[in-house]
Amino acid sequence: MNTGEHFQGPGGEHVHNEQNGNSPALTELRRQLADGLARARLNQTQLASRAGLGRTTVSEALSSAKPVPSKATVAALARALNLPVQELLALQRTAAGESGTVPTGGPGRPIAEWDPHQLEVHPAGPDRAASDSAAARVLPGYVTREHDRVLAKAVRDAAAGRSGIVALVGTSSTGKTRACWEAVQPLAKKGWRLWHPFDPTRARAALEDLHRVGPRTVVWLNEAQHYLGDRAVGEDGGGRARPARQPGTRAGPCAGHALARVRPPVHSPARTGGG
Repeated sequence: MNTGEHFQGPGGEHVHNEQNGNSPALTELRRQLADGLARARLNQTQLASRAGLGRTTVSEALSSAKPVPSKATVAALARALNLPVQELLALQRTAAGESGTVPTGGPGRPIAEWDPHQLEVHPAGPDRAASDSAAARVLPGYVTREHDRVLAKAVRDAAAGRSGIVALVGTSSTGKTRACWEAVQPLAKKGWRLWHPFDPTRARAALEDLHRVGPRTVVWLNEAQHYLGDRAVGEDGGGRARPARQPGTRAGPCAGHALARVRPPVHSPARTGGG
């Protein structure tokens, strides 16, 4: 039995607000998101662009037929719609607990579902108007450099079951994040996931969910100084991220691979370091 309500967003798409067995917290979460979407007079495609999410991710977050959206998705939508982020994250946590939802494979989502700009790959060229956002998101061609070969080997090791941590260090705008994005593309074809801990802070997000990271997952630590340099949690988080070798295992707690990019305090060319 379906006793739900259906209404149209400003773009003509149907937004569902159904009482079909979803938890009260999830129903309230989606109600607030739908109300925010209506007030903003956006369609889902426009909201996806503003939030830096995929169109499918936004659609599923608003659909009562889909599971509880991730913390990262809820936070991005809340910010895009000027909604109270912490209030909606609290609803998301409650909804996940009520439904028993545990994301398959741990935090993150398949690499193929990520837009590189969500991972802080800088758009090429001058800033573009919002109306030209699609063009701004097109990545230019990529020319490999020496450090790309080092990254490629680390990725091959990860695919073979040997976990590790690789840090790419260089000054601003030297292509560190783009290099990491290109490096993980072979893993996307193998169905690997990628987790980019970000909210409520980078360090806190990593510390809270690192123990849930599943196999075949890339842990994406962009601007790693914000993870490892956080006075409150950085040292603890850094210790947990270190791949621990245990008898009879092939992967440590990361159960995959951690990629970090760091901006050094002094001028230096991009370089890689393993750990």
